[in-house]
Parts: sequence; structure tokens; C-alpha cells
Amino acid sequence: MNKKTLLINLLLLVSISSNLFAQTAYKDVAPIFIANCTGCHHAGGLTFPLTNYAAVSSIGGPIKYAVENNRMPPWPADPSYKNYHRERVLSVADKTLLVDWINNGMLAGDTTLAPAIPNYSGYELNGTPDLVLTIPTYTSMASSSDHYYCINVPTGLLQDRYIKAFEFVPGNAAIIHHAVITIDTTGTAVNDMSGGCYNFQGQINIGDFAPGMGPTVLPGVPGAKFGFKLKANSKISFQIHVPLGTAGQKDSSQIRLYFYPSNETGIRDMYFQTVLQNWNFYIPANDSVTVTQKYPASAAGLPIPVSLYGAFPHSHTTCKSILNYAYKNADTIPLIRINQWDFHWQMQYTFKKMQKIPAGYRLFSAHKFDNTVNNPNTPNPNIAVLPGTSTGDEMLFDSYLFAYYQNGDENINVDSILANDPLLVPTSITNINKQMNGIKVYPNPLTTSTTFEYLLLSDQLVTIKIYNYLGQEMATIFSEKENAGKHRFSWTPSKEIAKGNYFYKIQAGTSAQSGQIVLE
Repeated sequence: MNKKTLLINLLLLVSISSNLFAQTAYKDVAPIFIANCTGCHHAGGLTFPLTNYAAVSSIGGPIKYAVENNRMPPWPADPSYKNYHRERVLSVADKTLLVDWINNGMLAGDTTLAPAIPNYSGYELNGTPDLVLTIPTYTSMASSSDHYYCINVPTGLLQDRYIKAFEFVPGNAAIIHHAVITIDTTGTAVNDMSGGCYNFQGQINIGDFAPGMGPTVLPGVPGAKFGFKLKANSKISFQIHVPLGTAGQKDSSQIRLYFYPSNETGIRDMYFQTVLQNWNFYIPANDSVTVTQKYPASAAGLPIPVSLYGAFPHSHTTCKSILNYAYKNADTIPLIRINQWDFHWQMQYTFKKMQKIPAGYRLFSAHKFDNTVNNPNTPNPNIAVLPGTSTGDEMLFDSYLFAYYQNGDENINVDSILANDPLLVPTSITNINKQMNGIKVYPNPLTTSTTFEYLLLSDQLVTIKIYNYLGQEMATIFSEKENAGKHRFSWTPSKEIAKGNYFYKIQAGTSAQSGQIVLE
């Protein structure tokens, strides 16, 4: 064998060896499952767990189908139309990595190198709530028709408080179609277990619960501090919808409330209202129709500007798609588009930034209903569908969380604020991709300079950014490719950064950690 042939063979051997060692293993795809799947797919969760190699590899085919057809993770809103906080949308890179891993035999590798699974407590919000209210146990009587029950629970509060966040926790998730949560401030709400309680009993609506919706968390930082006012001696009123066929099943749900401190100032009122409703339409048998609605009714539009925080569109099983936008003449403001409505995944979509709707604009909604054999979810394509409150009926019922506009609201970066909210960021679960740990920032508070210290477990591009409390990026103070090992970086703020409270974010590859930093 001559030297040239030997060299070629050696190069081929090196290339083959490199490919073998670089082959994707479970540790490489586990972060994708943790970030997008295990929140529901864990022991005690909504469905079967996907928390280890054995569980994932046993259903590789269905996972591939769900990923390639955008069925999982569930995120009905079209990300090409509008983006929202905490979107569950796989990147092209993640989707390719996962599908290739499945196609290549789902190599286990050293599964002990996979990130640790978060400790799911059964609640989505961290910390201890300030008030937990439990609905007394009731039994569904919905045998042949849907039932609506109204149940009121006294808060026992002796002073007014502002709600920053709440989480509705169903006691029996299988039987709850939705829950509407209102505050009764007048003492007029009464329990109604007849099954026909269609009107909300409280006077202040703070939100809904539906499968997949998750908790409601409002920004609570200087310049962007919002809350729902809860008056002393009031009741929390629940309208709970249970579907037919659930008779005999019991439920005792609860709501977990997180308050601002009693002496907190500068809190702005947040409101929840179903502004887009249409109860006058007809869907013929074996036909498709599109139903629309506008708000306000007057062509003059909104009398004052508002700041939208989140959207919650709602329909039943004959619905195929939903579109919402604001408009004035030819100008439109995209709000939400769901190309394939899924009744089983109804979510509240929080805008990445507060969405200003100027005075003179109107909100518009269009729901497409398909009552034909092409829609396997419609109750019976040979029977007309009418608007109504039962699951077999239909609804155009689109709600919004909003505040009255103040100058600069459109600059409030909700995405960044909530990304650093301790209610949503587990303090015990950081760096789930195992690319960085041992993060320290000292001194903090700082007067002249501070040091960022961290340990990289692999070579990564490291970026450190500073954000103000509105979530606006103030500066990128570091961005370099660094080798695995311990690193320190010293930062002296420029004169352009005034004294106050800020967030820092350290990004290493796809691993990140954020925290508060105070400049005195």
C-alpha cells in the first residue's frame, strides 16, 4: 500500500469515527422533551409520561408523526401571524434533531448524561400562594345534557388586595369543560346547582380556565405593575361547565391566589372581558359558514385607546379556524390566527409586548364552522348546528385581558418581564440543557462594578445582556465563544445606565439563566 492510499484510508477512518462519536443520543434530545413535553407528560400529569428514555423510545413512531404534523407540542396559534410569550413551537433545528434521532434508531447512549427532569409539584406556579380557596365537593348530574353550575366561595379578606397571579387547579380535570372566574363584590351571588346557571354571578371577571390554558400571571415591576382588585369581604364566583355523560363524577377544584403586598402602590387595573360575541348565526347540515363579529358596534370605533395583554378565543367542535385583528380603514393590527382550531387545547395567549389598540379602531373576529363529513369533530353533519352553551352547540366567544392605555405601554416587553418572574421560573431548575452552572453575580447590589462567574460544561458562545424592568434590552455586555471550564467577567456599568433595578440574562448555547441586579 503506497503512502497516498494509506493517507486516504486514514482520512476515511477519521471521518467515520467522527460521525460515530457525533451520533445523536438521548441526552441530546432530552432537553427538547423537557422544554416542550414533560410539563404535561409526567407522572401525575394530564397524560402518559415522557420523562425517560424507555418511555420516549417506546413510542418513537407516534412522536415523529405528531412532530412532523405540528400536532405536538400543542400550540394552535399560527406563529407566522403573531407571536406570544412561552410559545410551544419547535424550532426547525429541534424538529430536525428529534426526527433524525428517531429515524436513526433512537440511540440511548449514556442516559445518565441527560438533564434532570423538573420536580413537578402538580402546580404550574412556584412559591406559596397568599390565599387558596377550595370549591366544596359537588357531584355532576349531567347525564343527557351539559350542565352549568355556579358556586361561590367567600375570601374572608378583611382588606382590599390586588391579585398579581392566579392558578385554577381542577380537582377532576376530565369533567371540566371550562370555568369562568368572577369576583362578587355586592354579596348578591348565590349558589346555583340546577345545571342551568348560564349567567356569571360576579361583577368583575378575572379570567377563565380551559384545558391547556395554564395560570394567569401579570407583570409586577415598576412601570409595568398590573393587578385585579379584590375587595374585602368579596366572594370568588365560579361558573363551571361540565359536559353530558359525566353524571355521578365528583369534583372539588381550587384557585390559588398570589397578591401584591398590602401596602403596594402604583398598581394599574387589569380587566378581562368577552368583547367579541355572536349569538345569531345558523350552520346548515352538510355545509360550512364563516361567522363574524365586530367591536364596538359603532363604526366610530373605540372611544379611547386600550392596551391588550392577552387573547382567549373560544369555540366548540364544529369550528375549524379563528381569526382576530383590529382595524381602521385599510390598516390592520394582527392579534391571533388559529388555522386548525382544537377544542381540546384552548389557551390564553399573552402578547410578547402590550398591544396598543388606538382610539377609532375596531376589533374583528371570524370563525369558520365546518358541519360536513370533512370535519370529524362536528357532532352530526346531517343536523344543523345553532349557537348555544352546550358542547354540541357552537359559540363565537373571544375574550381579551386589557388595561386602559398609558403612554409607553407598547414598549412594555411582557416576554422579558415574565421570563424573569419567580412565579414562572423555578429557582431549583436552571440550565436544563446542562451547558452551564455555578452562576454567581457579586457584589449585588453593586455601586461601581460586579463580577459574573459561571462554569461551562462544554464549549459555548456566551452572551450576557442587561434589561430594564420593562423588559427592554439596555446593553449586551459580553459575547464571546469560550471553552469549557470556570470563567469570570467583570462589568462596570456605563454612565448611560442609571441607578435602579435591572435583569441580567446569561446565555450559553440554548441554556440560560436570568436574575435581578441592582445598581446603587
